Amino acid sequence: MKKTIASNSKKTSETTINLLVALFIAIILLFVLFAANSCKKPTENIKLVVNESDLAKAPVLLHFANANNESTNQPGDFDVKISGRDAAMVQIDGGATSGFKASHGFLPLSLTTNATPSPSAPVTFNVSAQIPGFAPVSQTITITKDTATIVDIGAVEYANPPQGTGVLVHQSALSNGVSNGTQLTIPAGVGMVESARVNIQDGTQMLDADNQPIGASELTSGIVNYSATSPTSYGAFPGGFSPTNVIGGNGKQVNDGFPINFVSAGLLSIKMTAGGMPVKHFSKPLQVWMKLNPNTTNFTTGANIKAGDTVPLWSLDEETGQWKSEGEVTIADDGGNLVARFETSHLCCFNLDWSWAVYGHPYGTCFHPLAVRIHCGAGNSGIYDVTICTPNNQYLAGAHGEFVHDGDVVVFPSVPDIALCKVVISNFNLYLNPRLPILAETGLFNPCGQGSIDLNFGAPAPPSFINVTLNISGHCSNKNINLMPSGWFYLYDAGAAALHQYPWTYAYVYNGVIKYAFGTGITGSNGHYSIKLLSGDRYYMYAYNSFEWYQSPLFTLAPRDFKFPSVAGINGSATYNAATNTINISATFSVHCR
Repeated sequence: MKKTIASNSKKTSETTINLLVALFIAIILLFVLFAANSCKKPTENIKLVVNESDLAKAPVLLHFANANNESTNQPGDFDVKISGRDAAMVQIDGGATSGFKASHGFLPLSLTTNATPSPSAPVTFNVSAQIPGFAPVSQTITITKDTATIVDIGAVEYANPPQGTGVLVHQSALSNGVSNGTQLTIPAGVGMVESARVNIQDGTQMLDADNQPIGASELTSGIVNYSATSPTSYGAFPGGFSPTNVIGGNGKQVNDGFPINFVSAGLLSIKMTAGGMPVKHFSKPLQVWMKLNPNTTNFTTGANIKAGDTVPLWSLDEETGQWKSEGEVTIADDGGNLVARFETSHLCCFNLDWSWAVYGHPYGTCFHPLAVRIHCGAGNSGIYDVTICTPNNQYLAGAHGEFVHDGDVVVFPSVPDIALCKVVISNFNLYLNPRLPILAETGLFNPCGQGSIDLNFGAPAPPSFINVTLNISGHCSNKNINLMPSGWFYLYDAGAAALHQYPWTYAYVYNGVIKYAFGTGITGSNGHYSIKLLSGDRYYMYAYNSFEWYQSPLFTLAPRDFKFPSVAGINGSATYNAATNTINISATFSVHCR
């Protein structure tokens, strides 16, 4: 089953050049014909450290995105905390192991040279952030090999949440940090039936992380209720569905720190501040009431939940990524509603979850593989998420970012031991947990006895592309040194975004060689690259490295010739070959090195 899966290092040799990423700037300039205005950020005095020795492993690009794909408000610049077992092995791509900060929602990371990730010895760390206007985000990342990884992390905007989430932002009065009693009601959001209530008892004192009183006059509460059966909330689930840092009721690591798979019945994230100070504890326990969707599958029984069923309760420390057992909750009938009730004297995310595991000490699995044959029509292909779900769309397991042709087979080496499930296919979106809508799905089947199954859906007709070839070369103006581009590059297709399709293409280049690329196919090395872009679509180009952000203007791709102006030491031209439908671009850059 495929999982989606700075202190300064001593540099043996390095060369600093006057452009962040020569390839990126060249690509921006080659599109000047399509955009009359210049780049939003000047390129003068930009510096990039190009290391001649390998100082990093396993580059990881974090992309924090609004979980509501219809919102225009995206996470901007904010601090990011890296914690967990192997946090010391994580650095900003380029060197620093502290001061992690995202820019425009992006943060490029890598592992230090002493890291040796493998399936038997994975590198695991937690990423958390408090993004203004959004609910807290937390994600556990597990690296099992030295290759590039992209992790998109969904963030719930309080003012514009995605379908499948209910949100409450509320202010209530305090007397020197003491509440006179407040009931906080979180209504069901669009596309969900679940709701929740949190009752603060009269006389409750707000306490900080050290259990010290907070003397304040106002309490601000931000609460998000996540539906377990609404597929649009999958990508925003705090902590994800495959945690590694899980503490059981006996105080020991569950599964010895190997990943387990959560199967959720609902999650409630509670954040409170008193006079601007984070509230972490209470002198009297909060009373929590969660209305559940009756069409939620009990992973243990395989049937829909009912009164009397039990489900484990877990709490998440967003800063460390550690889940901790809070015992079990018995589902009750409350006036015809199925509800879960519990009390807590501390704040965090509370998740009702069953679980199963394939690695380490497996449980909840029947050890049988499942082969899913994709039928999307002769000549069709694409990048998709293929996911095993309960009958009620609860996430069980996923193969993320599968590039499939008609007739290809996606294999899950081991499946959950559940009475009935289904396989669904959706557009790839790079989230650790797929955010749907579902494009197609199989019927229900028993995964332990199935062996193989066919999934049929009609892929859309191929659009009109233009072939683009790039020939990039560079030279130091003051030294006899040739340069090759290095770093992360992003391409954003505004046309695809308008259709609610995944718009991003990512490429990681090291010394001119593409180490990793995803989205629109890009190939090549040593300064010679090829990519297909949609004719008539509008694009942005981005790069982020060494705490600097670079962005092109919006341009529309069209078949025509043009010549670069001599800007920032880059010269070049482009010609369009109608016979091959190809724009051929040649560019050189000359920079002052030191």
